Amino acid sequence: MNAGDARPKGDPLSAASCQRVRSYLLERQSPMGGFCFYRTAYLDEPNLSDTWHAVAALRLLGEEPPNRDAIADFVCMQPPGKQPYALYYRTFTLDALGMADPDRAAMIENIHALQLDTEGLFTHADLSGKLERLLFILRLKVHCGTGFSAQQVVSAMLALEHPEGGFGTPPNIIETNLAAAILALCGGKASADTGRFVTSLGGPGYAFRFTENSLAFNLETICAGIECCRLLNLQIAYPADAAAFILACQTGNGGFARAPDSLPGIELTHLALQGLATLNGNVTPVSRTCSGALHV
Repeated sequence: MNAGDARPKGDPLSAASCQRVRSYLLERQSPMGGFCFYRTAYLDEPNLSDTWHAVAALRLLGEEPPNRDAIADFVCMQPPGKQPYALYYRTFTLDALGMADPDRAAMIENIHALQLDTEGLFTHADLSGKLERLLFILRLKVHCGTGFSAQQVVSAMLALEHPEGGFGTPPNIIETNLAAAILALCGGKASADTGRFVTSLGGPGYAFRFTENSLAFNLETICAGIECCRLLNLQIAYPADAAAFILACQTGNGGFARAPDSLPGIELTHLALQGLATLNGNVTPVSRTCSGALHV
């Protein structure tokens, strides 16, 4: 695909907007191969997280990332780590590039050793972070074919569900999205009450708000609402409002921010492109991250 043609079929982004996104991403690629959202002519500190999100975002634009060998070398320059986030970004960046991991055996061993701390979910402290960590570990285990008790995870998640639907204290769209993604990955499903809860968060102008008693909304809440509807097989009541807000978050340099007139980031840009793709039925496999959400 030529740069000027970088536009997913049905995506509301114009060709010019797609080109601006592409330029934004490529300007943040280091000669070392990796990416960094705050890269300048004088500061170049590529990291695994931005590299994964940049590669995934470029793929959503229909493009192969440039300098693929350099990206793979950057990702593999450190020995395989044992922390889920480093394992996640390394594994799925290389997978998106179609490149083999030279340390695959060690990676699989480290992924197999990751523990599913379902009991820790019930302390409610930093639930969002715990749910995201669990989701990343599960995706890694599924991807690498290492075994785990899916029923144990499903039982824990359903016990965490609010009696009137939704997840979190108070129930909110971000944690409900993470929980729904975990359940779907393990062959489970949230209750019909959670479906009604997600529907109740929709409204004209903002598409999805954070909780039933809050009108707060931003890129993460709207993309979480879109993803919740996909996972729970719900109709999005205000898709045009969702798309309009996401598009309004694109900044002058091409990247996307949490809200209009805010600072953009590579992770947020990936999230925005994923939200637009899902709205238009162009859903990609495991590249979402549930940022604060994915970030697939």
